[in-house]
Amino acid sequence: MKTLICVITICLVFFVVGASSVQSQTQVFQGYTFVRGGTGTNICLGTWVPSRDISLPGVCEGQMVDVDQLAAISTKQSADRLEQMLFALSSIDQKLSFNNDQIQKLIEVTVDTKTSIDQQVSQVSELLSEAIIERFDVLPEEILSNDKFKKEIVKLKEDILKEVEKHYLKRPSPQRETTPKN
Repeated sequence: MKTLICVITICLVFFVVGASSVQSQTQVFQGYTFVRGGTGTNICLGTWVPSRDISLPGVCEGQMVDVDQLAAISTKQSADRLEQMLFALSSIDQKLSFNNDQIQKLIEVTVDTKTSIDQQVSQVSELLSEAIIERFDVLPEEILSNDKFKKEIVKLKEDILKEVEKHYLKRPSPQRETTPKN
């Protein structure tokens, strides 16, 4: 009888130690179940179903992958994603560079157009002023002989020239601004 009790006690100790070691072989971290075994640590990529028998580890309903394999796969996927991001950023950079060139050309054309318009306004002002002066200068001497009448004509000429100058104001030509290209 003593022998039987000894054997049962030893079996019970092995059963408890074995069951606790099986339970300690599985560990859950961030939704993944890590299982330590004879070949190393594996990860259950599916659902981990614990065994009803505490002496058995459980079953992975999905794929079991070695930690090193998962790290290699994850590294490869990260490198692929990084390459895709670099390609997308390079494409965006090219488009921005093209758009910046187009904007620079538009700025140059706008400055050239403004300069041309200012030159035309200045020319119109000069032509009108010259035409007005010529018209008043060719007035007959009989009209200009009366001093009071002559003063009124000179005042009229000056008023007209001031109006022309007001409406066709001579603006200074803008300086062309260029930004350095990167």
